[in-house]
Amino acid sequence: MIATHHRPEHPDPGPRLSTRRPVQAAQSLADGEIARLLLEVELTLTGKSSWDQVAKLLKATGELADRSASAGLFYGAPALSFALDSTGAQGRVRWAQELDGLDQVLVELTDERLDAADARAETGAPLWGSEFDLMTGLTGLGVVLLRRTVHASAEHARHRQELAGALSRVLKYLVACARNAMVGEVPVPGWWSAETPGPGMPVGHPLGGHVDLGMARGGAGVLALLAAAYRARHRVPDHKAAIGQIIAWYAVWRQETRDRVVWWPARLTLEEVRARRVHQAGPGEPTWAFGTVGIARALQMAAIAVGDAEGQVAAEDAIASFLTARELDRMKEPDLYAGTGGMYLTVLRAAEDAEDFRPRGVPGVSMLFDRLGMPADAVSRTSRVLPDPQDTEFLYGRFGTKLVFESLQRRATPVGGADGVLGIGWAEP
Repeated sequence: MIATHHRPEHPDPGPRLSTRRPVQAAQSLADGEIARLLLEVELTLTGKSSWDQVAKLLKATGELADRSASAGLFYGAPALSFALDSTGAQGRVRWAQELDGLDQVLVELTDERLDAADARAETGAPLWGSEFDLMTGLTGLGVVLLRRTVHASAEHARHRQELAGALSRVLKYLVACARNAMVGEVPVPGWWSAETPGPGMPVGHPLGGHVDLGMARGGAGVLALLAAAYRARHRVPDHKAAIGQIIAWYAVWRQETRDRVVWWPARLTLEEVRARRVHQAGPGEPTWAFGTVGIARALQMAAIAVGDAEGQVAAEDAIASFLTARELDRMKEPDLYAGTGGMYLTVLRAAEDAEDFRPRGVPGVSMLFDRLGMPADAVSRTSRVLPDPQDTEFLYGRFGTKLVFESLQRRATPVGGADGVLGIGWAEP
């Protein structure tokens, strides 16, 4: 069982930020004012807006940061913490008081979620994906905790210790999620979820839960966070072994077409795991959320973190394998979640890390950098179906797409690391 610590007393964060419990659209990073704020931060860092405008948008998020059961990486106090942390060193000084208050809430929320996970495990109740995943669960909280731990001022040693302690407890929980489990007599990944397959599965599909392999809701998100933390030297017992265990599961379920396009199924049912046979007929769209690009980026991060050069090149080759007109032309939307936007940002991150590698002995620039033009063209092609200019969505709408266009114009990842909310980036000092 994961132990939790007592909640330390903190000074009041002051009148500029309260942490009571309303539920409001302004608190959403997925489709609310925090999405607008995160984009404005990036525009300011690239010289296209101002910190005064960022401050104005911060007020629009409301005086109350939601710390309810709904709070997570994309909603409430943790989402606001991520956005403010993305302002860079000077911004973190300017909004230090707000961040201090949000850090307190983040630690408390983490303890509450881990307490609930412990209680669930003690009763023998099965795991649900929303408990651990990137979108709503402990992996998402871990992403914010890692960034805040790395960026917390050295002058606040006790404060940094509290953040690091909460991060450590999340990592221990995720290490436990990496261990093999059993459903009846069938060995399954430890992040096996009790939920029945989603609406994309055939009607009448056998029950018994499923395992999600994608970045947004599955094991790839867990792997990416474990890798980022390991590389940042925030490590827990059995950390490296857990990374290896998850990699091993992905090795089992790796698929390849006759055209040498590498892919993984989005999810697996108990029947598929038992038979070791994939029902999915072929590769899906190469999306960030549940496709090969997100999965392979997580595998690349893991290989980099543990110093596995061969594994890194294999992951990069997997990404490069679908950067063809045939594969990318199947993508029709520009959004981050399941469209070309998220695909492009993920490939861009992978390409930056691949620059020093030469897959299969090919001289010159890496294969991923050589093929960056193809995902960029896919973004341009799908931009013709941009959503309503009045929308405020990040994952599915124009704020996320505008972030992609900023990176596309500069051919560089977001300056403030805004794409880190997708779990695809490192936690840099």
